[in-house]
Amino acid sequence: MLKNDSEKFNLLTPQNERDNIQLGLSNMNLALNKLNNPCLDIPAIQIVGTNGKGSITAFLEKILCKANINIGVTTSPHLLEINERIRVNGRKIKEDEFINLLNQIQEELNELKLTPFELIICCSLKYFNDRNVNFLLLEAGLGGRLDATTAHRCRPIIALGNIGIDHKEYLGKTIEEITQEKVAVIKTDSIVVSCNQNSKVKKIINERVNKIGAKIHWVKPLSDNWELGLKGYFQKQNAAVAKGVIKILSHKGISISKEIIKSSLKETKWPGRLDLLTWKNNKILVDCAHNPSAAKALAKEREHWSNQEEGVFWIIGMQKQKDIINFLKEIIRPLDKLLLIQIPGHQSWCLEDIIKNSNQSFICFDVMEFKDFNSIFKFLEGLDEWPCCHPVLTGSIFLIAEFLKFRKINS
Repeated sequence: MLKNDSEKFNLLTPQNERDNIQLGLSNMNLALNKLNNPCLDIPAIQIVGTNGKGSITAFLEKILCKANINIGVTTSPHLLEINERIRVNGRKIKEDEFINLLNQIQEELNELKLTPFELIICCSLKYFNDRNVNFLLLEAGLGGRLDATTAHRCRPIIALGNIGIDHKEYLGKTIEEITQEKVAVIKTDSIVVSCNQNSKVKKIINERVNKIGAKIHWVKPLSDNWELGLKGYFQKQNAAVAKGVIKILSHKGISISKEIIKSSLKETKWPGRLDLLTWKNNKILVDCAHNPSAAKALAKEREHWSNQEEGVFWIIGMQKQKDIINFLKEIIRPLDKLLLIQIPGHQSWCLEDIIKNSNQSFICFDVMEFKDFNSIFKFLEGLDEWPCCHPVLTGSIFLIAEFLKFRKINS
């Protein structure tokens, strides 16, 4: 790889993407026009929400691929490799293809100063167009109204995951403001599929649907008769949204058998979602929960864990802009231990800042700070025995990514 190409590719790192967020569609509309509107008439399912977008997309991708539907998929963020974010029929774009495409687009659109996320969406649509896909899955980054995926005009189906409070610095301070930003993607003639929502969220969704003449299908979590490849009760509602979307497609001439749907949901994999992994033959649970609503879902899963008499060891690293105070309030119990770690390459919460931003009565649990994974696992291995209830590593998808890299190197 040429040095200049490598440097351009590295501009798309998670931290650069985070530091250069600029919501708005004017640049994207100009960019797509200059690229001759790739995928202009290719219908897309746009996946929007606060939590569950990646899982819903994974379920849909598996079903559609197994049904031999020619699809292009873009997701956000990536776990290990940025190539994960552009896939055709389940296969991620090759790195050299991505670099060539990125070079081409940057050269054509240099004067627009696109953000990293906008560049990725432009690359995605151009790549999908060149491969003549028949359908798109577009996972929104954050928000909806001003998200780069919304610049794609042909979005007849909107899949809504759980909507909660996150990205307040961009979307609004309240659940109502955040919901308004997300449901603005719904247009006249949109068909919306949503899981059950907070009562305030549900009211706003229904108002939007009724105001502009869209249609909505509310789905209930799947029953235990449906076996899922992704673990956790909350995945039953994500899978229900995916199944609801497939039902709508059947009315549009894309018929997929129940056998394909069931086997696909069972076989779906999406790393970092309640994954029970091993570290030197010891169990550790990893989950990319990163906001209070995701923490609430994780706390519900905790009800099914055994051997909690002495509490749970939580390994948590969280970006500074995230609401760690309410995150911890959802999951920490009196006997728990918090092992706090910084996320490499990201501004992260430390104990001193947590104390400054919370009342003293809240900081009543056992907290220790560690500089890296080596020191955390040295501590855990130094205990009389590995914790009876598996330690849980959570707080950020970027922390999960760093752990997976660390685990691979040190296995």
